[in-house]
Amino acid sequence: HLLICRMRFIGLFLLYVISSSFSEAQNSSSYVALDLSLSARHAILNEPVSLYSNDIESGIFNPAMLNKKMEKQLSLNFVDYFSDINFVSAAYALPLSDFGTIGFSVKSIGYGEFNETDFTAQSLGTFGANEQIISVGLGKEISELWLVGASIKTLFSNLYDYQSIALASDIAIAYKKEDKNFSMSLLARNYGRQISTYAIVEEVLPFQLDFGLSKRLEHLPFLIILNYKNIQKWDLTSIYESTNSELNQNAINDEINFTNKLFRHIDFGGELSIGKNIQLRMGYNPKRRQELKVESYLGMVGFSWGLGIKISHFKINYGRSTYHLHGSPNYFSFSTDFSKFYKKQ
Repeated sequence: HLLICRMRFIGLFLLYVISSSFSEAQNSSSYVALDLSLSARHAILNEPVSLYSNDIESGIFNPAMLNKKMEKQLSLNFVDYFSDINFVSAAYALPLSDFGTIGFSVKSIGYGEFNETDFTAQSLGTFGANEQIISVGLGKEISELWLVGASIKTLFSNLYDYQSIALASDIAIAYKKEDKNFSMSLLARNYGRQISTYAIVEEVLPFQLDFGLSKRLEHLPFLIILNYKNIQKWDLTSIYESTNSELNQNAINDEINFTNKLFRHIDFGGELSIGKNIQLRMGYNPKRRQELKVESYLGMVGFSWGLGIKISHFKINYGRSTYHLHGSPNYFSFSTDFSKFYKKQ
Protein backbone atom coordinates (compact mmCIF):
# COMPACT_ATOMS: atom_id res chain seq x y z
CA HIS A 1 0.00 0.00 0.00
CA LEU A 2 2.86 2.36 0.80
CA LEU A 3 4.43 1.76 -2.62
CA ILE A 4 1.09 2.42 -4.34
CA CYS A 5 0.71 5.71 -2.47
CA ARG A 6 4.21 6.73 -3.53
CA MET A 7 3.54 5.91 -7.15
CA ARG A 8 0.28 7.88 -7.00
CA PHE A 9 2.20 10.85 -5.64
CA ILE A 10 4.73 10.61 -8.46
CA GLY A 11 1.90 10.36 -11.00
CA LEU A 12 0.19 13.44 -9.57
CA PHE A 13 3.50 15.28 -9.61
CA LEU A 14 4.10 14.51 -13.27
CA LEU A 15 0.55 15.58 -14.12
CA TYR A 16 1.13 18.82 -12.25
CA VAL A 17 4.38 19.73 -14.00
CA ILE A 18 3.15 18.78 -17.46
CA SER A 19 -0.02 20.85 -17.16
CA SER A 20 1.99 23.72 -15.70
CA SER A 21 4.47 23.54 -18.57
CA PHE A 22 1.82 23.97 -21.25
CA SER A 23 0.01 26.75 -19.42
CA GLU A 24 3.11 28.86 -18.74
CA ALA A 25 5.41 28.09 -21.68
CA GLN A 26 4.42 30.94 -23.96
CA ASN A 27 3.97 33.69 -21.37
CA SER A 28 6.47 36.41 -20.59
CA SER A 29 7.05 36.89 -16.89
CA SER A 30 7.93 39.29 -14.14
CA TYR A 31 9.71 38.80 -10.77
CA VAL A 32 13.06 37.70 -12.18
CA ALA A 33 14.42 38.09 -8.62
CA LEU A 34 13.13 34.55 -8.05
CA ASP A 35 15.82 33.27 -10.42
CA LEU A 36 18.83 35.20 -9.09
CA SER A 37 21.71 33.13 -7.71
CA LEU A 38 22.84 34.14 -4.23
CA SER A 39 25.07 31.24 -3.12
CA ALA A 40 28.70 31.37 -4.26
CA ARG A 41 28.91 27.63 -4.84
CA HIS A 42 25.61 27.37 -6.67
CA ALA A 43 26.17 30.43 -8.82
CA ILE A 44 29.42 28.95 -10.13
CA LEU A 45 27.87 25.50 -10.71
CA ASN A 46 24.93 27.17 -12.52
CA GLU A 47 22.32 26.36 -9.86
CA PRO A 48 22.58 22.55 -9.91
CA VAL A 49 19.13 20.99 -10.00
CA SER A 50 20.26 17.70 -8.50
CA LEU A 51 22.96 17.93 -5.84
CA TYR A 52 22.37 15.58 -2.90
CA SER A 53 24.81 16.76 -0.23
CA ASN A 54 25.02 18.54 3.12
CA ASP A 55 24.88 21.97 1.45
CA ILE A 56 21.68 23.66 2.61
CA GLU A 57 21.62 25.89 -0.48
CA SER A 58 20.91 22.75 -2.55
CA GLY A 59 17.78 22.23 -0.48
CA ILE A 60 16.70 25.85 -0.73
CA PHE A 61 16.93 25.74 -4.53
CA ASN A 62 15.43 22.23 -4.84
CA PRO A 63 13.30 21.18 -1.83
CA ALA A 64 13.62 17.47 -2.71
CA MET A 65 17.30 17.78 -1.80
CA LEU A 66 16.53 18.78 1.81
CA ASN A 67 17.87 15.96 3.98
CA LYS A 68 19.16 15.12 7.44
CA LYS A 69 22.73 16.11 6.54
CA MET A 70 21.57 19.75 6.30
CA GLU A 71 19.83 19.92 9.67
CA LYS A 72 21.05 22.73 11.97
CA GLN A 73 23.12 24.19 9.16
CA LEU A 74 23.30 27.97 8.68
CA SER A 75 24.25 29.66 5.41
CA LEU A 76 24.91 33.38 4.84
CA ASN A 77 25.46 34.92 1.40
CA PHE A 78 26.43 38.29 -0.03
CA VAL A 79 26.58 39.23 -3.72
CA ASP A 80 28.36 42.31 -5.04
CA TYR A 81 26.35 42.62 -8.26
CA PHE A 82 26.58 45.28 -10.95
CA SER A 83 26.77 48.99 -10.06
CA ASP A 84 25.48 49.46 -6.49
CA ILE A 85 23.12 46.47 -6.61
CA ASN A 86 23.68 44.05 -3.72
CA PHE A 87 22.05 40.81 -2.53
CA VAL A 88 22.08 39.24 0.93
CA SER A 89 20.48 36.01 2.13
CA ALA A 90 20.36 33.60 5.04
CA ALA A 91 19.17 29.98 5.22
CA TYR A 92 18.70 27.44 8.01
CA ALA A 93 17.44 23.85 8.21
CA LEU A 94 15.73 21.90 10.99
CA PRO A 95 14.33 18.40 11.46
CA LEU A 96 10.51 18.23 11.42
CA SER A 97 9.80 15.13 13.46
CA ASP A 98 9.13 12.19 11.12
CA PHE A 99 7.92 14.42 8.30
CA GLY A 100 11.38 15.21 6.92
CA THR A 101 13.66 18.23 6.88
CA ILE A 102 12.43 21.80 6.73
CA GLY A 103 14.46 24.66 5.29
CA PHE A 104 13.97 28.41 5.80
CA SER A 105 15.40 31.16 3.64
CA VAL A 106 15.28 34.96 3.64
CA LYS A 107 16.66 36.95 0.69
CA SER A 108 16.93 40.69 0.22
CA ILE A 109 17.83 42.43 -3.03
CA GLY A 110 18.72 46.12 -3.05
CA TYR A 111 18.77 47.80 -6.46
CA GLY A 112 20.47 50.95 -5.23
CA GLU A 113 19.48 54.61 -5.20
CA PHE A 114 18.02 56.48 -8.18
CA ASN A 115 17.62 60.16 -8.99
CA GLU A 116 14.04 61.32 -9.44
CA THR A 117 13.28 64.15 -11.86
CA ASP A 118 10.17 65.73 -13.35
CA PHE A 119 9.44 66.18 -17.06
CA THR A 120 11.63 69.31 -17.15
CA ALA A 121 14.61 67.36 -15.70
CA GLN A 122 14.36 69.18 -12.37
CA SER A 123 15.62 67.06 -9.50
CA LEU A 124 12.98 65.90 -7.03
CA GLY A 125 15.34 63.89 -4.83
CA THR A 126 16.17 60.21 -4.77
CA PHE A 127 14.32 56.92 -4.36
CA GLY A 128 15.19 53.28 -3.85
CA ALA A 129 14.02 49.89 -5.06
CA ASN A 130 14.23 46.55 -3.31
CA GLU A 131 12.71 43.08 -3.11
CA GLN A 132 12.54 40.46 -0.38
CA ILE A 133 11.84 36.74 -0.67
CA ILE A 134 10.85 34.49 2.24
CA SER A 135 10.70 30.76 1.57
CA VAL A 136 9.85 27.62 3.51
CA GLY A 137 10.53 24.17 2.08
CA LEU A 138 10.04 20.57 3.16
CA GLY A 139 11.96 17.57 1.84
CA LYS A 140 11.24 13.93 2.60
CA GLU A 141 12.87 10.62 1.72
CA ILE A 142 10.02 8.31 0.70
CA SER A 143 12.29 5.32 0.07
CA GLU A 144 15.98 4.47 -0.01
CA LEU A 145 16.18 5.79 -3.58
CA TRP A 146 13.41 8.38 -3.97
CA LEU A 147 12.90 11.82 -2.47
CA VAL A 148 10.19 14.46 -2.83
CA GLY A 149 9.96 18.09 -1.75
CA ALA A 150 7.92 21.24 -1.97
CA SER A 151 8.39 24.86 -0.96
CA ILE A 152 6.41 28.09 -0.74
CA LYS A 153 8.00 31.47 -1.52
CA THR A 154 6.55 34.91 -0.83
CA LEU A 155 8.05 37.84 -2.72
CA PHE A 156 7.61 41.45 -1.62
CA SER A 157 8.53 43.94 -4.34
CA ASN A 158 8.97 47.68 -3.79
CA LEU A 159 9.88 49.61 -6.95
CA TYR A 160 9.58 53.35 -6.35
CA ASP A 161 5.86 54.06 -5.73
CA TYR A 162 4.82 50.62 -6.93
CA GLN A 163 4.47 47.64 -4.64
CA SER A 164 3.48 44.07 -5.34
CA ILE A 165 3.29 40.73 -3.56
CA ALA A 166 3.59 37.35 -5.25
CA LEU A 167 3.27 33.79 -4.03
CA ALA A 168 5.28 31.04 -5.74
CA SER A 169 5.75 27.33 -5.17
CA ASP A 170 8.38 24.75 -6.09
CA ILE A 171 7.79 21.01 -6.25
CA ALA A 172 10.38 18.34 -7.03
CA ILE A 173 11.10 14.65 -7.19
CA ALA A 174 14.58 13.16 -7.03
CA TYR A 175 16.42 9.86 -7.35
CA LYS A 176 19.67 9.15 -5.52
CA LYS A 177 22.15 6.29 -5.46
CA GLU A 178 24.50 7.15 -2.63
CA ASP A 179 26.84 4.18 -3.11
CA LYS A 180 27.38 5.40 -6.69
CA ASN A 181 27.49 9.11 -5.75
CA PHE A 182 24.78 9.77 -8.32
CA SER A 183 21.55 11.76 -8.20
CA MET A 184 19.01 13.22 -10.62
CA SER A 185 15.96 15.38 -10.17
CA LEU A 186 13.00 17.00 -11.91
CA LEU A 187 12.06 20.40 -10.52
CA ALA A 188 9.07 22.65 -11.26
CA ARG A 189 9.88 26.17 -10.09
CA ASN A 190 7.99 29.41 -9.48
CA TYR A 191 4.47 28.17 -10.10
CA GLY A 192 2.11 30.74 -8.61
CA ARG A 193 0.56 34.14 -9.09
CA GLN A 194 0.46 37.73 -7.90
CA ILE A 195 -1.39 38.49 -4.69
CA SER A 196 -1.32 42.21 -5.43
CA THR A 197 -0.29 43.91 -8.68
CA TYR A 198 1.96 46.89 -9.33
CA ALA A 199 -0.82 48.61 -11.24
CA ILE A 200 -3.85 47.17 -13.02
CA VAL A 201 -2.17 44.56 -15.21
CA GLU A 202 -1.70 41.10 -13.70
CA GLU A 203 1.68 39.57 -14.54
CA VAL A 204 2.83 35.97 -14.53
CA LEU A 205 5.74 34.46 -12.62
CA PRO A 206 8.86 33.00 -14.30
CA PHE A 207 7.76 29.36 -14.27
CA GLN A 208 10.49 26.87 -15.13
CA LEU A 209 10.71 23.11 -15.50
CA ASP A 210 14.27 21.84 -14.96
CA PHE A 211 16.05 18.49 -14.97
CA GLY A 212 19.52 17.82 -13.58
CA LEU A 213 22.15 15.14 -13.01
CA SER A 214 25.15 15.04 -10.69
CA LYS A 215 27.86 12.43 -10.41
CA ARG A 216 30.99 12.24 -8.29
CA LEU A 217 33.65 10.21 -10.07
CA GLU A 218 34.73 6.97 -8.46
CA HIS A 219 38.51 7.26 -8.84
CA LEU A 220 38.86 11.03 -8.96
CA PRO A 221 37.61 13.60 -6.40
CA PHE A 222 35.63 15.43 -9.06
CA LEU A 223 31.92 16.29 -9.11
CA ILE A 224 30.18 16.72 -12.47
CA ILE A 225 26.98 18.77 -12.78
CA LEU A 226 24.72 18.73 -15.85
CA ASN A 227 21.45 20.68 -16.09
CA TYR A 228 18.77 20.86 -18.74
CA LYS A 229 16.60 23.88 -17.92
CA ASN A 230 13.43 25.46 -19.26
CA ILE A 231 12.00 22.19 -20.55
CA GLN A 232 8.64 23.91 -20.97
CA LYS A 233 9.86 26.17 -23.79
CA TRP A 234 12.07 25.17 -26.73
CA ASP A 235 13.12 28.51 -28.21
CA LEU A 236 14.91 30.61 -25.58
CA THR A 237 16.37 33.08 -28.09
CA SER A 238 16.10 36.62 -26.74
CA ILE A 239 14.57 39.34 -28.94
CA TYR A 240 17.30 41.68 -27.71
CA GLU A 241 20.21 39.67 -29.11
CA SER A 242 22.12 41.01 -32.05
CA THR A 243 21.73 38.98 -35.24
CA ASN A 244 24.62 36.68 -36.04
CA SER A 245 25.24 36.72 -39.79
CA GLU A 246 26.33 33.07 -39.80
CA LEU A 247 22.93 31.98 -38.57
CA ASN A 248 21.29 33.61 -41.58
CA GLN A 249 23.02 31.51 -44.19
CA ASN A 250 20.24 29.50 -45.80
CA ALA A 251 22.33 26.36 -46.34
CA ILE A 252 23.12 25.82 -42.65
CA ASN A 253 20.45 27.88 -40.95
CA ASP A 254 18.27 25.01 -39.69
CA GLU A 255 21.16 22.88 -38.40
CA ILE A 256 22.90 25.71 -36.53
CA ASN A 257 19.65 27.05 -35.14
CA PHE A 258 18.78 23.63 -33.70
CA THR A 259 22.20 23.27 -32.04
CA ASN A 260 22.17 26.86 -30.83
CA LYS A 261 18.71 26.50 -29.30
CA LEU A 262 19.52 23.13 -27.74
CA PHE A 263 22.58 24.40 -25.88
CA ARG A 264 20.67 27.35 -24.47
CA HIS A 265 18.93 24.79 -22.27
CA ILE A 266 22.11 23.08 -21.06
CA ASP A 267 24.70 24.27 -18.58
CA PHE A 268 27.62 22.57 -16.86
CA GLY A 269 29.53 22.68 -13.61
CA GLY A 270 32.47 20.90 -12.05
CA GLU A 271 34.02 20.77 -8.58
CA LEU A 272 37.47 19.36 -7.80
CA SER A 273 38.21 18.51 -4.16
CA ILE A 274 41.80 18.97 -3.01
CA GLY A 275 41.98 17.03 0.23
CA LYS A 276 39.04 17.53 2.59
CA ASN A 277 39.23 21.29 2.97
CA ILE A 278 39.62 22.87 -0.48
CA GLN A 279 37.36 22.81 -3.54
CA LEU A 280 38.01 24.38 -6.93
CA ARG A 281 34.93 25.07 -9.09
CA MET A 282 34.17 26.06 -12.65
CA GLY A 283 31.02 26.37 -14.72
CA TYR A 284 29.85 27.21 -18.23
CA ASN A 285 26.49 28.67 -19.26
CA PRO A 286 26.01 28.66 -23.09
CA LYS A 287 22.76 30.65 -22.91
CA ARG A 288 24.43 33.48 -21.02
CA ARG A 289 27.33 33.50 -23.48
CA GLN A 290 25.00 33.71 -26.49
CA GLU A 291 22.95 36.52 -24.98
CA LEU A 292 25.72 38.72 -23.55
CA LYS A 293 28.79 38.14 -25.69
CA VAL A 294 30.39 40.87 -27.79
CA GLU A 295 31.25 39.51 -31.26
CA SER A 296 34.48 41.54 -31.54
CA TYR A 297 35.86 40.09 -28.30
CA LEU A 298 34.22 37.05 -26.71
CA GLY A 299 36.37 36.89 -23.61
CA MET A 300 35.19 34.58 -20.80
CA VAL A 301 31.52 35.56 -20.98
CA GLY A 302 29.41 32.60 -19.80
CA PHE A 303 32.21 31.06 -17.73
CA SER A 304 32.45 31.11 -13.94
CA TRP A 305 34.97 30.00 -11.35
CA GLY A 306 35.19 29.75 -7.59
CA LEU A 307 36.96 28.48 -4.51
CA GLY A 308 35.76 26.83 -1.30
CA ILE A 309 37.77 26.51 1.91
CA LYS A 310 36.85 24.70 5.11
CA ILE A 311 38.37 25.99 8.35
CA SER A 312 37.40 23.96 11.42
CA HIS A 313 33.56 23.89 11.42
CA PHE A 314 33.25 26.81 9.00
CA LYS A 315 33.05 26.89 5.20
CA ILE A 316 33.94 29.97 3.17
CA ASN A 317 33.11 30.14 -0.53
CA TYR A 318 33.96 32.72 -3.15
CA GLY A 319 32.84 32.83 -6.77
CA ARG A 320 33.03 35.09 -9.80
CA SER A 321 30.71 34.70 -12.78
CA THR A 322 31.43 36.52 -16.05
CA TYR A 323 28.19 37.96 -17.38
CA HIS A 324 29.65 40.61 -19.66
CA LEU A 325 32.95 42.26 -20.53
CA HIS A 326 31.72 45.30 -18.61
CA GLY A 327 31.87 43.47 -15.30
CA SER A 328 31.32 40.34 -13.24
CA PRO A 329 29.40 39.75 -10.00
CA ASN A 330 31.31 38.56 -6.94
CA TYR A 331 29.73 35.99 -4.63
CA PHE A 332 30.66 35.44 -0.98
CA SER A 333 29.21 32.68 1.21
CA PHE A 334 29.73 31.52 4.77
CA SER A 335 28.22 28.42 6.34
CA THR A 336 28.52 26.34 9.47
CA ASP A 337 26.87 23.30 11.04
CA PHE A 338 25.65 24.11 14.56
CA SER A 339 25.36 20.42 15.43
CA LYS A 340 29.19 20.25 15.38
CA PHE A 341 29.33 22.57 18.37
CA TYR A 342 27.34 20.23 20.63
CA LYS A 343 29.14 17.34 22.24
CA LYS A 344 27.40 13.99 22.13
CA GLN A 345 26.08 12.99 25.51
